[in-house]
Amino acid sequence: MSEVTVFVGGSVGSDPYSTRTWSGSSAYFLKALDGAGLLEKAVGIQVPKAIHYGLLAKNYTRDRAAWRKHFYFDPAYRNALTRAAAKVPVASPVLLQIGHMFSLPAAFPRHKCVSYHDGNLAELIASGFGLEHVAARRLDQAMRYEIETAQSMSAIFTFSEYLRQSFIHNYGVAPDRVFSVGGGINLDQVPEDNPSKSYTAPRLLFIGTEFARKGGPQLLAAFKAVREAIPAATLDIVGPARVDNLPAGATLHGHLSKADPAQRQRLGDLFRSASLFVLPSLYEPFGIAPLEAMLYRLPAVLTDAWALREFVTPGVSGELVQKGSADDLAEKLAVLLSDPARLAEMGRRARESVLERYTWPAVATRMATAVRSLA
Repeated sequence: MSEVTVFVGGSVGSDPYSTRTWSGSSAYFLKALDGAGLLEKAVGIQVPKAIHYGLLAKNYTRDRAAWRKHFYFDPAYRNALTRAAAKVPVASPVLLQIGHMFSLPAAFPRHKCVSYHDGNLAELIASGFGLEHVAARRLDQAMRYEIETAQSMSAIFTFSEYLRQSFIHNYGVAPDRVFSVGGGINLDQVPEDNPSKSYTAPRLLFIGTEFARKGGPQLLAAFKAVREAIPAATLDIVGPARVDNLPAGATLHGHLSKADPAQRQRLGDLFRSASLFVLPSLYEPFGIAPLEAMLYRLPAVLTDAWALREFVTPGVSGELVQKGSADDLAEKLAVLLSDPARLAEMGRRARESVLERYTWPAVATRMATAVRSLA
C-alpha cells in the first residue's frame, strides 16, 4: 500500500490534476509522488454550494480582491473545508495537504498528517503585498487558524530553508518537524542542453506578470544605466500586459502561455537567445521562472532575500542584489554582460544546480524519507 493521500482545496484549487491548481505545481508534484511509490490517491475538496454562496455573501465587499481574501481567510470557510475533507475515505497512513486552508489533523485525528508549502501567511503579511483593504481582524483570525493547524501537524514540508525557518520562528513548530525538501520546475521535459550556447549578445530576460512586485520599475531604471555602458544591451519582458515608458532596447512580449504551442515556442526561443535572467523582486515567496531559466544555462540575477537567495551561489551560478536598489542591479548586470566567458561558466553551473535540487522527482525522493519514517 502506498503511504500518502494528498488533499487540495481552497485558494490553491480543488482539482488535483488541473494545470491551474497550486499555480500549476499540483499535477507535477503528484506525478513525482506516484513515481516514487508514495501516492495512494489525490482528492480535491470543496465546500457545499449553499455554504459557499452563503459565506461569499457574508464576506462581501466592493473591492473584489479584498472580498476574495476575506472569504478565504474566514474561519467558517476553513472549518467547512475541513468537514468536507473528513468525509473522504482514506486508507493510507499519512495524509498530506497543500497549504493550511483546512486542517487534516482536525478531520483525521488518528492519522499522521503533514502539509507542504511554497509560502505562508506570515511572510505574505510581512511583505506588504496582496493584502490591501483586508481587515486586520480577519488577518488575525487567519493567522491564528494557521498557527494552530501548523502546530498540530506531524510534519511540515517546505520549498525552501527560508520558509522552514519561518514556520519555526513565526508558527512555533519544532525544528525537527519542519523539512526543507525543495520545489520543482513545472515542465513536462527538461530542455535539451546546449553546451555551445553563446553569450556574446548582451540580452536580458525578465519574466513576471506582477510587474511592480517583481521589481519591474527598478529593473527599467537599472536597464537605462546598463545601456549607457553597453549600448547594444536589450531587455525582453514577459508577463505583464502593459508597461509604461519602456526604455530604448526593451521589448514587451506580454503573457506567453505554455499551454499554447506557438507561445510556448516563443518563450523557449527567448530563453535560448538570452544571456542573463533577471528578477529583482520586492517580494517572492519562491519563484519558478528563475529555475526554468537556469535550465537553459542562464545565470540568474535575483534579489538577496526569501527563497531566491537559495537558488544561486553568487559569482558561481548568478548574483544576488539588494532589494529595491536599481544602482546595485545596474552595476552587477553591466559587469556580467561584459564578460561572456564568465556567463558561459556560470550558466553551466546554474543548470547543474537546478537538475540536482529543483526537479519534482528529486523533491519526492527527499520527501519519501520523512514520510516513511512517519508511516
